[in-house]
Amino acid sequence: MVICQPPIRPKNKHLQSILASSKIRLWRLRKSNPVVEQQIEQVLHNPHAKLLGFHTPQPQSADTMAILLHGWEGSSQSTYIQLLADSLYRQGMDIYRLNLRDHGDSHHMNEDLFHSCRIEEVVHAMQDIQTQFKGKQFILCGFSLGGNFALRVAARAQDAGLDFRHVYAVSPPIIPKHSMQAIHASKLYNKYFLRKWKRSLHIKHDLFPHIFDNDHWQAENNLERLTQMLIVAHTEYTSTDDYFNGYSITPEVIDAITHPTHVITAWDDPVIPFEDFSTIDRLPQIKLLTTAHGGHCGFILGLGMRSWIEDHIIEETQS
Repeated sequence: MVICQPPIRPKNKHLQSILASSKIRLWRLRKSNPVVEQQIEQVLHNPHAKLLGFHTPQPQSADTMAILLHGWEGSSQSTYIQLLADSLYRQGMDIYRLNLRDHGDSHHMNEDLFHSCRIEEVVHAMQDIQTQFKGKQFILCGFSLGGNFALRVAARAQDAGLDFRHVYAVSPPIIPKHSMQAIHASKLYNKYFLRKWKRSLHIKHDLFPHIFDNDHWQAENNLERLTQMLIVAHTEYTSTDDYFNGYSITPEVIDAITHPTHVITAWDDPVIPFEDFSTIDRLPQIKLLTTAHGGHCGFILGLGMRSWIEDHIIEETQS
């Protein structure tokens, strides 16, 4: 484990977590946002799903492409994704911002609901991207649930024919059941995620009303019970325990990762228990980086609202 001491301010974990997604930070892009302004929309078709992505190429050929994955109920437009994309684009990289199923403006593309065990469709999307842009080097960076997906993609990379120069997982849930318990225990985060998830479900219901057996989910205000209700109805899993185990980052997942990988977390992350990372730092290609402060996906460096994550990835990719 590597303990990092960047000058993170503010030190309040909740403020850090809120600032991670706050649109206030997009003020930095008010004059120019070339990643979005020059993006090329793509729909990636694979046997499992259609996924929506946005490719922003450099004006001249670039050697490296950064593939970015957002967190649960985020999107390719999330603040932390846009700001990291901008920083890496200005360092000369191509950018590919991939939306998970039912995230961003993609609810209409697939009838079946998103759930976190749908790793195959993300692996296929990575194969499509790397096939389309042969000859480039790739880095993969995921935040929160996107970080969890990034680690599972990395674990399957060798068998899937994928190659990554580097993989970054920022604030990833390692034992999802513990993360759900932490969210449920907090009025702030339970309300936040419940509101965003229900908004997504209402969009899905309007598009495909026949896939919902009843409207009971609309009245449910308990995140754990809502998860149980939808998982049993819409997946092959018969309990939330089985479901959470399906996307846990187990020692077997870590052992299967062969590419250089950084797992980054803060000790004070309010929704990802720090003790869950005890099994991570066991292989030479895996580095666990920790900071005392940073909250969930925050790591903000003072009034400039820049995240230390941006600087760290730039430094690593240039070394």
